[in-house]
Amino acid sequence: MNQTLEPTIRDLVRKAATGELHPLTIVADVLHRREHHKDNPIFISMVSPEALRQRAEELAALPLAARIKMPLYGVPFAVKDNIDVAGMPTTAGCPEFAYTPTKTAFVVERLLAAGAVLVGKCNLDQFATGLTGMRSVYGSPINPYSADHVSGGSSSGSAVAVSCGIVNFSLGTDTAGSGRIPAGFNNIVGYRPSSGLLSASGVVPCARSLDTISLFGNCTDDVRRVLVVAAGCDEDDPYSTKLVSRSVSVAAPVFGVLAPQNDHFLGDTYARAAYERGVAQLQAQGYSTVTIDFAPFKEISDMTYLGPSMAERTAVLGEFINAHPSATYTAVVRDAIVKASDFSAVDAFGMLHRLKALECKIERETWSRVDFLCVPTAPTIHTREAVRRDPAWGSTSLGTYTNFAPFLGLPAISVPNGFRQDGLPTGIMFVGNRAGDMELLRLAESFGA
Repeated sequence: MNQTLEPTIRDLVRKAATGELHPLTIVADVLHRREHHKDNPIFISMVSPEALRQRAEELAALPLAARIKMPLYGVPFAVKDNIDVAGMPTTAGCPEFAYTPTKTAFVVERLLAAGAVLVGKCNLDQFATGLTGMRSVYGSPINPYSADHVSGGSSSGSAVAVSCGIVNFSLGTDTAGSGRIPAGFNNIVGYRPSSGLLSASGVVPCARSLDTISLFGNCTDDVRRVLVVAAGCDEDDPYSTKLVSRSVSVAAPVFGVLAPQNDHFLGDTYARAAYERGVAQLQAQGYSTVTIDFAPFKEISDMTYLGPSMAERTAVLGEFINAHPSATYTAVVRDAIVKASDFSAVDAFGMLHRLKALECKIERETWSRVDFLCVPTAPTIHTREAVRRDPAWGSTSLGTYTNFAPFLGLPAISVPNGFRQDGLPTGIMFVGNRAGDMELLRLAESFGA
């Protein structure tokens, strides 16, 4: 779907830095595509054409020696509108919550310093709570592959902006799968890094112990190039850390896959067939696979929607909602956050103790046998009508394969897995051990190569 001037960041930077492609030409192309998709509610706020041209002129005025040192020189990108950019409103999907920060988020600052060109701030499920892309009071971004199906969320606009070719990469967030499910539904790459690898300072918290900025791109190499720039320990983020790369069995990596009787596809035979085709492709490329017991992962995923877990969102947003009862909310988000305040610290510790037991079981029975997991990105893709009928189920039912990674701090990446028999795109997801991000990205890039 993406038809940018250059299909990869590597090629775009090379041509822009050497003068073969002028930054003003890149900006003109961005503005053309942004205008072409103006009826799709991808953005909540946009950088003006004048400001984009000024940025292009500033980049073009740099000497060649400076340009070639900028790893993202001239590359257009967008950010989810729960990430701060100085001078631009941050809404988190709620107009009354909006504020205009004076400081840009740590990760965005690093990207701008590397020569990237910010295009706008993207639509999202309100307060980053939801996996469908249909929980925004600013409209619901349209999936470019099917207007009848959801775009995925909560980083809906960030994914669609890449899929439509407006930008080469974008930032989302991922607390339960928000940076991977939209990738699978929009035929792009979506990457959740190991917890702490990307600073979350300047990001509106959702569930702070689980949150991370996520990356969307057209290919794994693009994502890796952005990660190298964006990663860094940030003293303003208590969860930020400098991760030491773990050694991985790279000579003959073994992938854990679902048993054939896995029943978490919600009856979607097309989704099951697509996943099985992806596993067969892995095997054809010479990788070893073994079946795993997915039950402990599923139990952890289900914790996302238990009261004690949702209460972390209440800790961040409950005071605002109580103080602004008449604000413009999506009802399903407001109710989920408000009701979670009924749970106690006893409930929370009970969940944490069970989580630790499951983590030990997974380490003992799964990670002792495999190097990576290979699971579907989502069990199905819902129609918009189905989500309208049951908004809560429409969201919770999509997180089976994504929700567990944040609880365990694991890196995970969704990559395109071809098209289903009904013509819709599908994603397949690889999950690695904590701090094994670079090896995970390398293996994901090899899929289908």
